[in-house]
Amino acid sequence: MARLPSLRGLQAFDAVARSGTLAAAAETLAITPSAVSHRIRGLEEDLGVRLLDRRPKGLALTETGRRYWASVEQAFATLETATDDIRGPDLSRPLTVSLTSEMGILWLMPRFSRFRAAHPDIDIALLNTYRVVDLAAGEADMALRYGYGDWPGTISEPLLHYAVMPVCAPSVMATIEGLSVREAFDRATTIMSPDGDWDDWFSGAGLPGYKPPRRISFLDYAMGFAAALSGEGILLGYSGYVDDRIASGDLIKPFDLEVSVPKRYHIVYPEGGLSDPRARAFRDWLISERDRDATLPSGG
Repeated sequence: MARLPSLRGLQAFDAVARSGTLAAAAETLAITPSAVSHRIRGLEEDLGVRLLDRRPKGLALTETGRRYWASVEQAFATLETATDDIRGPDLSRPLTVSLTSEMGILWLMPRFSRFRAAHPDIDIALLNTYRVVDLAAGEADMALRYGYGDWPGTISEPLLHYAVMPVCAPSVMATIEGLSVREAFDRATTIMSPDGDWDDWFSGAGLPGYKPPRRISFLDYAMGFAAALSGEGILLGYSGYVDDRIASGDLIKPFDLEVSVPKRYHIVYPEGGLSDPRARAFRDWLISERDRDATLPSGG
């Protein structure tokens, strides 16, 4: 059997190859930069090849080093996967769930106390972002995402499927009451979000391709929701988000038309993600919350 090089040397080489500097590699390994350099020199002497070019502006992999690192990286990934399979999920840290602010503020938080009561031993960390995080790389354990369910390398289960309709504050309604759809949107400000669902509603209203002349845009739907409550314009309301505000009179539907959009919210997790009992408990609770609220259409 061939003699394998030092594991410490391989770790130092992998850390430098990933970060590109001795300082960053040293921070990752919790040792000094000189110790990292010493371990890599030992690895190079053991292998009889030069893995790194030491240049005035930093380090660079040699051609041999690039080829070798591809195998080293794959080997460490295999070891990490095998170790995780034996150890199981790390239950010492919170279960991290990625979601958008509107999903958290308008749907999850009003229900979250029921999860806490049912599972007081499970700590949840909510990651508020519109970026599609890399679940396979461990950036989060699960995600609640709005879309078509086609995120590569993941498993997605439909959760919520909303109908959409325009809503506005009473002050805005007073300026457009009695107008046709086109006249109303030509006059009022339309509160836009980047999901494109306005296009589906305008098509359903007989205005395919219509672009409102007066618009204000928000990446964060929750901010657009707040703007609508403040009388800034007409918002595209999602049934599960605006029903309570419509019932209270804070928001009004200027038109009766509701349109079902093809996108929906999904529970998303990496393959094998439900082996973590906390992830399975949270996923099962989300589905039970969807099913217990008769006012929400099923995402099934």
